[in-house]
Amino acid sequence: MDAGIKVQDFWNMSIPEVHDCIRSYGRRAKIKILQQFIQAESIAEHIGRYLNSENKARKPWDFYPELFREEREQFEESKQEEQVVTAAENRRLYAAEFNRRRHQ
Repeated sequence: MDAGIKVQDFWNMSIPEVHDCIRSYGRRAKIKILQQFIQAESIAEHIGRYLNSENKARKPWDFYPELFREEREQFEESKQEEQVVTAAENRRLYAAEFNRRRHQ
């Protein structure tokens, strides 16, 4: 009954079917434990970011790379675009400061 098998179904099953149901219950339990562990780890990492700014919290694709492949690519593209914009702004500020000092 703990494996989610009804008593009536249990008595109508063959021995291999009972073994399959029990193994399936074990796999489902492992998956649930893994999901809870990943959730707890992710929460701890995000809380750790507030305590220490050097801590890096992982993204969903770090836990499930195949499932979040497109999201990761989009994130990386937007991050590169942001770096390009930041670098251009820094060069513009440097040139403005250089020109200001040159004209003094």
